[in-house]
Amino acid sequence: MSSASTERQLQMWVRALSAGLNGRGISVLHQRRDHTYDLAENLPEEWTGRDVVGYREADFLALPLARQIITAFDACLSSGQSQRVGFELSDPIHRKQFQAQLLPDADGVTTIVTDVTEERGREAAVNELLREVSHRSKNLLAIVQSVAMQTARHSTSIQQFLDRFRGRLHALSSTQDLVTESNWRGTHLQSLVTSQLARIGPLALGKTRMTGENPVLGPNAALHIGLAIHELAANAALHGALAHIGAGHIWIDAKLSADDRQLVIEWQETGIEHAKGREPARFGTMVLEHVVPLSVGGEALFTVDADHVSYRLSVPTDQFAV
Repeated sequence: MSSASTERQLQMWVRALSAGLNGRGISVLHQRRDHTYDLAENLPEEWTGRDVVGYREADFLALPLARQIITAFDACLSSGQSQRVGFELSDPIHRKQFQAQLLPDADGVTTIVTDVTEERGREAAVNELLREVSHRSKNLLAIVQSVAMQTARHSTSIQQFLDRFRGRLHALSSTQDLVTESNWRGTHLQSLVTSQLARIGPLALGKTRMTGENPVLGPNAALHIGLAIHELAANAALHGALAHIGAGHIWIDAKLSADDRQLVIEWQETGIEHAKGREPARFGTMVLEHVVPLSVGGEALFTVDADHVSYRLSVPTDQFAV
């Protein structure tokens, strides 16, 4: 085969290689043993427009990177083993990450440069997500442990403990499902209320009216407010507006305070008889009056009158988004 024919085949191969690499974030370069480049295809944008073929590393690379490549090149030839170099290329807007693999061959060294920016970004996102999952899981386990201990302290029998703890655990689980579905961003207040009341039964939703704002509660606020709704609903189902088919009704309203610095959530339970003295068990009252407001950084007022139950919770702006 003539040298002209060989040269044409080589050019065809190079064009095919370049076309195959186009848009894939992969570059191929080849250096002779004297460090000069005789092949450079699909170069990163930061290197395009520069003289590469016929030149050496320091002629077109920044000096620190040129030194890395030279060191790897010499090690590649002396050891006969491939070498890897990681580096970054930046412009005023973007910072890209690359991985260069240098492979020895009979004529010199072939270098495969791969754009790993998206891969590193995915790795960083996964690591951040795992840290967030770990953090949320520890918080949730701490809440479950506290609920279990307090429920046991205020229960008079094993069966009573199991019944109360099971309900509270299911309430936390229901809220956690909503938070997880949103990638831990939180959940809308009305979705949270609906999920908790739906566990009581269809009567609960039919006798409840929700008005006002429907903000997105952060994960912490969602878990604790969900627990408060559970305590209120469980009490209403035992001896309140949800205990019988009758005139009892629940009105849940949410509005921003006059200075827009707080969300005020109100639960109004009316049309019931002899509510006084039928407030939730001591732990339920503690949840409503102390645990929930303390956990969200707000304040709460729980009132049980003769025929009326009311609960008012203020939530600061760092716990929700309208």
